[in-house]
Amino acid sequence: MTQVTIIGLGLIGSSMGMAIRSARKNVKVIGFDHNSAVQNRAKKTGAIDDDEWRLDKAVKDADLVVLAVPVLEIPVLLENMAGWLKPGAAVTDTATTKARVMGWAAEKLPESVGFIGGHPLAGGGLAGQDAAHPDLFVGVSYPLMPAPRAPEKCVQTVVEFVELLGARPRFVDVAEHDSYIAAVSNGPVLMSSALVLTAAKSPAWAEISKFASSEFGDLSRLAGMDPETTHGICKTNPDMMLHWLDSYLAELTDLRHALASVDDEGDDDTLKPLLTTAYEQRLRWTAGVSPETEMPRDDGGTMTDAMGQLFLGGGVMGRIRRGRGHKNDDQKFQN
Repeated sequence: MTQVTIIGLGLIGSSMGMAIRSARKNVKVIGFDHNSAVQNRAKKTGAIDDDEWRLDKAVKDADLVVLAVPVLEIPVLLENMAGWLKPGAAVTDTATTKARVMGWAAEKLPESVGFIGGHPLAGGGLAGQDAAHPDLFVGVSYPLMPAPRAPEKCVQTVVEFVELLGARPRFVDVAEHDSYIAAVSNGPVLMSSALVLTAAKSPAWAEISKFASSEFGDLSRLAGMDPETTHGICKTNPDMMLHWLDSYLAELTDLRHALASVDDEGDDDTLKPLLTTAYEQRLRWTAGVSPETEMPRDDGGTMTDAMGQLFLGGGVMGRIRRGRGHKNDDQKFQN
């Protein structure tokens, strides 16, 4: 691999160029972007070795072409550049959704070109070319989905590219990828949007907004993504997103019923277990512990206590337990 052409020089594309140029000097990075200001800035910041203002010249000598653009721009790009790619070239993308992209590639690219779908799991919380950084992909998982007819050499080219970025290539099934991403990435965009729409449609939103702090900011962040990008995500993965949206609604319904059953008398035997399960599952995810792993329990403690001791340490968990009025602490003080 001697030349990589990156089409789209925003956060992901510029970071890729920076990473390649930092890691290996004998790979030439050519950049192309429909926005001339973005393309010029990529050259000035060292994200690319050179730029091209014509798509045909940008891709004709490339061993690898990377489409780092919003998903709905991909079919037009594939069609426009198909006749200019050299035989044996590899093409990959960075889109969040994959089934539609793989279909477009099969339809529009010649058999002499190998397409390998890609999705770097990086960049969350960042946006724009100014946030680009050569270490953006270091250590992150990078799912790859080769087209059935993609030559092995093209697959190896993309794997080499991913490793140059410092990421970990991981081969996955297309449908599996789109379902899982809908669960933990695409679906949350709709949940975040629903939160903002619910609050903003209230007649009292002007006053409510004065009470919005970091909690609202954290949960509403995804609603702040470019609507062109989020619309493209929804349009290209609707079935999977509908499946997970139905699951979210079912969980919200269970939480609503549990909340409605809470009163000032008696034990809360419905709501707290749901909240505790969510807490414990997130703790497992944060610590990298499989959901199937059985956690030890102390004689007088809960799984939450045991996991907290393991992941957070006894001192931290002691403060948490005292702060929430742990029943065992209450018993100790009574004795």
